[in-house]
Amino acid sequence: MPPEVEAKEKMDRARACIRAGELEEVIPLCDEVYRRFTLSKVPALQLQVARALGHRGAAISEQGMFNEALVHFDEVERRFWSPRRPELWEGVAWGMLYRARVLLEMDREDMSSNWLERMLSRFKAFAQRPDLRIPVEMARTAVVAAHNQGQRFEEALSQSEALLKEYDGSTEPFLVEQTASAMLGRAIALQGLGHVDEALEAFDEVDVRYCEDTDPRMRALVSTALMGRALVLLREEFLPEALGALDAILEHAGPNPGRRLLEPVNFAKFHREVVERELQLERERAARRPKPR
Repeated sequence: MPPEVEAKEKMDRARACIRAGELEEVIPLCDEVYRRFTLSKVPALQLQVARALGHRGAAISEQGMFNEALVHFDEVERRFWSPRRPELWEGVAWGMLYRARVLLEMDREDMSSNWLERMLSRFKAFAQRPDLRIPVEMARTAVVAAHNQGQRFEEALSQSEALLKEYDGSTEPFLVEQTASAMLGRAIALQGLGHVDEALEAFDEVDVRYCEDTDPRMRALVSTALMGRALVLLREEFLPEALGALDAILEHAGPNPGRRLLEPVNFAKFHREVVERELQLERERAARRPKPR
């Protein structure tokens, strides 16, 4: 097997493992490609080295090593970005997308937005290229998340609704995921704007549409929507309804939740205890009230 074919297969496998949350396999695959081909002058192998750096950075960021991940993305940008090297753009685009996501995780929304803007200015005009389409479209939904994190809820709502007009109704798995992501972004924006009923309806729609999807990314999106719904109900002090929403998070995650479901699960377990305690106090207070004669 030619080395460029072998390296591409390994990096395709690494990307699939990242999607599935199987991070243990990602790092050895990336390390092997980087070690064997990092000095290569062959463009097809340089592309796989760029992908190896990006995928490895993404994997270690999911383990909480954010600053180490940023070093990986710096190397991709420094070594492989050139407007005159379109054969390497795929690796650079993924590195930029991963960087923006990590910066969001670090609550550095302004820097994340800058990188997303830079990425889209570089590559959006080339989004029909098969190797650039997916990272470019994912960057567009990441812009919605960045707007929400920066509390620019009007912009997030406008952007998410524009994306839904493009995506909704598509049966292509990638665009189904993009649709779910845009729907979630819209729900969070509505919540931020104080449109309680509309936000609850929007979170519910994500759950109703996609609750049976077994893809790990889709399961994480549904869990986040359920958590958003529970947050709205908690803030509005609808405690019985909030308890039901928290139970729904735990039921959806199942007995062995993956890494990406741990945040909603821990959120649900903690708040469930608080809500149950408050409801018990309410029952006790009601029992002590004098009954009307």
